[in-house]
Amino acid sequence: MSGATESVLPAATTGRRIAEIDILRGFALFGILITDVTVATVLWSFDGTEDDLRQHFLGTVDLIVTGLADALFSGRFYLLFAFLFGYSFTLQIAAARRAGASANARLLRRCAALMAIGLAHVLLLWIGDILTLYALLCLILITLRKLRPRTALITGAVLYALWSLLAFVPGPSDDMYQELGRFIDLPALHAGYTGSFADTLAVQLSVAPGFLLLTWVGQGMTSLGLFSIGMAAGKRGLFEDGATLDRWAPRALVIGLALGLPVSAVTFASAVGLLHAPWWWMGVQELVNPVMTFAYIGGVVLLARAPRTARAIGRLAPAGRMAASNYIGQSIVLMALYTGYGFALADGVPPAGVVGLALLTYAAQLALSAWWLRDHRYGPVEWVLRAVTYLRVPPWRNADHVPTKVG
Repeated sequence: MSGATESVLPAATTGRRIAEIDILRGFALFGILITDVTVATVLWSFDGTEDDLRQHFLGTVDLIVTGLADALFSGRFYLLFAFLFGYSFTLQIAAARRAGASANARLLRRCAALMAIGLAHVLLLWIGDILTLYALLCLILITLRKLRPRTALITGAVLYALWSLLAFVPGPSDDMYQELGRFIDLPALHAGYTGSFADTLAVQLSVAPGFLLLTWVGQGMTSLGLFSIGMAAGKRGLFEDGATLDRWAPRALVIGLALGLPVSAVTFASAVGLLHAPWWWMGVQELVNPVMTFAYIGGVVLLARAPRTARAIGRLAPAGRMAASNYIGQSIVLMALYTGYGFALADGVPPAGVVGLALLTYAAQLALSAWWLRDHRYGPVEWVLRAVTYLRVPPWRNADHVPTKVG
C-alpha cells in the first residue's frame, strides 16, 4: 500500500472505541429487527394453493403498518450495516498495523468465522441472514483495500447505481411475494413454519439455500457499494473528525430527507391503496434508499453530539458493541415466537402486534446489553469472532470485574 494511501488511515491509532459507530450499530439493529419481523410474518402467512395464494392481514391497519415498514425501513438498514462494516474494515486494518500483524490474515480468518456463524444462522434460524453475504464481500473488499478514499467512494456509488437500474427493467409482476411464489411453495412454507418443531426445521433446511442465494444476488452488489463507501469514510476518519462530522451530519439529514421522504410517501400511499405507483417506482425507491440511510446516520450523529440528547441516544451503544450477538438473538426470538420452534404465531399476530413485540424485544436487548457489558468485555458472538481473528483467547470478563458474593 502506498504511503499516500496509508496516511488516510487515521482510524484506531489509539485503539479507542468510537461512540458514534456503536450507537449507529445499535440503531441499525432496531431497523433490521422491524424489517425482518414484518417481512417474515407476511412471508409465512400465505395459505391456499400455489395457483390461488391467500394472504392474511390485509385490513386497513395491517396495510398501514406494513406500508410504513416498506416506506421507512426496508432497503435502508442493511445498507447502514454495510456502511458500518466498511468503516470498521479500516479500523481492523489499522489495528493490525499497530500490532505488526498481517491485516490480510486477520481479515481472512474473520471472514471464515463470519461464514461459519452465518451458515448456522441461515440453516437453523433466519433465512434472511446477511452474515454469509458479508463474509463473501469482505473477500472482495480485501482486494479493494488500496483504493484511495475518493476512488472507493466513486466505486461504491457506481456499483450501487448500476445494480439499482435493474429495478427499472419490467417484470411479470411488481408484487414481490407474487414473484416469490413462482419459485417457492408459499402455502407449504406456511404449513411448515406453523407446524411442529420438526416441521419448522425441515422447511428451514429445505428453503435456506435458495434464500441464501437470493440474498447474495439481490443484496450483494448494493452491499458491496456501501462497503466501499464505508471504507472511504473510514480512510478519511469521518467519525474521528469532529469538525467534518458537524458539517456533514446536518447536510446528510436535510438532503436525505428532502430527497427520500417524498419518494417514500408515494411508496407508502401505494402500499395502503391510496394510489397505484407505476411498475418502475420500485427502481426510484431503490435509488433513494442510500440517501435515506445517510439521513438516518446524520440524524443519529446529531443526537449523539448534542448535549441534551447524547445521554439518551447513547443508550443504544451497548447493543451496538455486541451487534452480532444481538442480531443472532433477534432471530432466536423471531423463530421462538412465530414458528414451530416455539409458539408458531406466524398467522396469529397481525402486523401491529408483530411490531409491538419487536419493540419489546429491542427494549429488552438494550437493557440486557448494558447489563452484560458491565461484567463482560465482549458479546458472546464477538468473543468468538475475536478469538478466531486474533488466534488467541480473549478475556471473558472485564479486568476490573469483582465476582458478586452470595450470602
